[in-house]
Amino acid sequence: MVRQGFKQDARRRVTEALSVQRKERLEQERRLADRAVDILTAIAERDQAVQTAEQQAADAVRALLAEHLSIAEIADLCGGQLDIKELTRLSRIPPVPAAASGVK
Repeated sequence: MVRQGFKQDARRRVTEALSVQRKERLEQERRLADRAVDILTAIAERDQAVQTAEQQAADAVRALLAEHLSIAEIADLCGGQLDIKELTRLSRIPPVPAAASGVK
């Protein structure tokens, strides 16, 4: 009879300990998931900023090409900060329609 009481008490203590461990694990998983969401959000924001900046640069390159400047002349105008290959790549980025860019 006494042994059964000890077993029940031991079982209760083990269950409580496991419950605490489970709670701590769940809290850690939530923290880890939150940090992973932060990482992916920051990367998506960075990618969007890069895309926006590249679109602006592409628009400017196309505007200079419309002024009848060559890619080499645009490279010179940019003080050699961009090479012909990069300017050519930018010039090939298609323009974004006004409705898609958020401009009204």
